[in-house]
Amino acid sequence: MPMTNFHSRQNVNYQQGFTLVELIIVIVLVGILAVTAGPRIFGSGGVDQVVTERQLISLLRLQQQRAMQDMANPCYGISITSAQVSPVECGASINTARLIQVPSANGINVVSSISGAATGFYFNALGCPVSTNHATVAESCGQSSVEIQMTGANARQICVQSQGYIRPGACS
Repeated sequence: MPMTNFHSRQNVNYQQGFTLVELIIVIVLVGILAVTAGPRIFGSGGVDQVVTERQLISLLRLQQQRAMQDMANPCYGISITSAQVSPVECGASINTARLIQVPSANGINVVSSISGAATGFYFNALGCPVSTNHATVAESCGQSSVEIQMTGANARQICVQSQGYIRPGACS
């Protein structure tokens, strides 16, 4: 039998890895981080505002198009309350599916020099924002821009410029 070097063939049985205690400590720490930081990172506070902003821009553009297409009826616009934004269409009844509910954690504010814009405004036949008096007395473009501000987790603004351009962001 050949002679072997027993020192070179030592029975090395070292296992590499984590102990059960180390794994439990890491799992507990990750759990604590998930509970405290998770809602801040993955919360839905800002998502509600983005959805509301996009719905509102869509509603504004639709009402503006209707006002530009129906020159006989000068009463297309929106009505604003603290809880919802609804379309106004010359006294016609509005389907409840078209109402935009303002999330309860958010507020809505309107900044404009157009009279009564805080509760709503119309569009004239050229697509410009005008007061609700436009239904009885025709008003021209260029009076004022309308900025709709949403407050809450993240501030959002929608600008309806005096010449009718509707875009997200503050009016400047």
